[in-house]
Amino acid sequence: MITITQDCQGFVATEGEYTLQQDIFLDQVPAHPVIPTYVSSVSVKYKDYQNSAGNGPPPLKDSTPIKEINHAQGTKSLGRAATFPMLHDISESSQGISSYATIGPSLAASVGLTSLFSGKRKKNNIAKTNSTFVAKITTNENLSKILANRVNEDVYVFWNTGKTFTWSELGQKPNEPLSHISFSKASPTSHDVNVLTRSCDHLDVIIGFSTGDIIWFNPLSNKYCRLNKQAIIKDSAVTMIRWLPGSESQFMASFQDGTIVVMDKDRDDNTFSVSIPPHENGFHPTKPKNGRHNPVSHWHIGRKPVTAFAFSPDLQHTAVVAMDGGLRIIDFRNERLIDTFQSYFGALNCVCWSPDGRYILTGGQDDLVTIWSFKDMKIVARCQGHQSYVTGVAFDPWRCDERNYRFGSVGEDAKLLLWDFSVGALHKPKAVTENSKGSEQQQQQQQQQQQGHALSSIFQSNRGQHPQQSQEVNSTQEPLARPPEPRARVAMLQPSLAVAIHQEPLASITFREDAIMTSDRRGHIKIWKRPSSSTSDTPASGTTTSGTSL
Repeated sequence: MITITQDCQGFVATEGEYTLQQDIFLDQVPAHPVIPTYVSSVSVKYKDYQNSAGNGPPPLKDSTPIKEINHAQGTKSLGRAATFPMLHDISESSQGISSYATIGPSLAASVGLTSLFSGKRKKNNIAKTNSTFVAKITTNENLSKILANRVNEDVYVFWNTGKTFTWSELGQKPNEPLSHISFSKASPTSHDVNVLTRSCDHLDVIIGFSTGDIIWFNPLSNKYCRLNKQAIIKDSAVTMIRWLPGSESQFMASFQDGTIVVMDKDRDDNTFSVSIPPHENGFHPTKPKNGRHNPVSHWHIGRKPVTAFAFSPDLQHTAVVAMDGGLRIIDFRNERLIDTFQSYFGALNCVCWSPDGRYILTGGQDDLVTIWSFKDMKIVARCQGHQSYVTGVAFDPWRCDERNYRFGSVGEDAKLLLWDFSVGALHKPKAVTENSKGSEQQQQQQQQQQQGHALSSIFQSNRGQHPQQSQEVNSTQEPLARPPEPRARVAMLQPSLAVAIHQEPLASITFREDAIMTSDRRGHIKIWKRPSSSTSDTPASGTTTSGTSL
């Protein structure tokens, strides 16, 4: 256990002072010995809904800036018109993330049009359920009054602790949440809120469990449904679950058995089995022959657990990390493995993309945060500062521009680290001579040529093949994993701030427009208010200064 003599009440970064706005902790709920607490938030502007009758998205204070959401989603309403856009919307929305082209031919063939005509899965009231999976749900005695008196903006917070899942308002007393669900047979491991479908009377929350079960839940109506019941599709713990950006019903879940599954909350489940891939750690996508049931698609990633995944901002690629130490870049549209990188040491625990999609961050058991260039398909820098496993990484979109980037990381050392970098300011170690650079480039060119031939043969062998004609949609050939670069060949970045902010190992970090949210292994959630706008309106720079704990 990390011991801190005094609770941290704030810290000072280059842009100003961050102060502790709220410390959320339910002391009556026992934490899970292994599964940490993960937190998410979503904002709803009720005033805008009333004035505009739901036309257009409300202003956001979530983990994605408005300009990025608008670029990705176009002007699509946040209403719940249909599971997928109508056919004319598919053809006209060339840049919208709901478009048929964005989803891609492999996935869209089995999910796009069938979802337009498929029936809805039956939803039950979780407060009246007879299921033994749900032990108890406790709702705030003033919930109806609270919901009826909503006027401007509500920021909802969701988190898991032990065998419970909690819904609350930001700023509300921790011991008075809006609802609190206890489960009898499993512990929540990951969850996500669908930003696309949120409205003043509807929220889509998807929750994954240690048993492999998945629950869709609308806290505003108490409706829910259970997927992968009795391990009909997957008998393994969920390690991460996320809604597909731009989809009203589909989500992706990773599992401890080294697989990833795409499912639809409105489809019924069906028994599913997949043949063992020819290569032990080979990427192997598979589709069920019947496209009307779950799963929509199944990816075999490797033999070790998948720990995390992240979608690129343009939704064309997915970055996947696993306990085998591999970072895999997957062409999401065509379900093809593009490249694989190996960590410096041990497993990789977390991954994220930069807001512009140029860089990928990973953190893992080597106590390092690693920056990868997606465009150049190579390592950019290693970030040294943590004294234990790195458990969470995230870019700060409000302090990134086209030249400078700010990101944060948390780890089992209970520390928050902030990093500022500019690619032009990074310097490789002096040990890298011109000769070694030349030989390195030569080796990279040879490796890229080999991988290019392998990828070319994959695409040629699958050209003209309709996804419904074959259950296996991938060739056995795939790019070889790139070994880790020696320390002497990679630039090293130091943090601009390092401060212990929790008393327990940290699990996650989320940037909001007005705050930073962190959570730890024992159920503590802390909201750190950003500095005032007058002192924090300058983007992050490449300079580094030490932070001060208050």
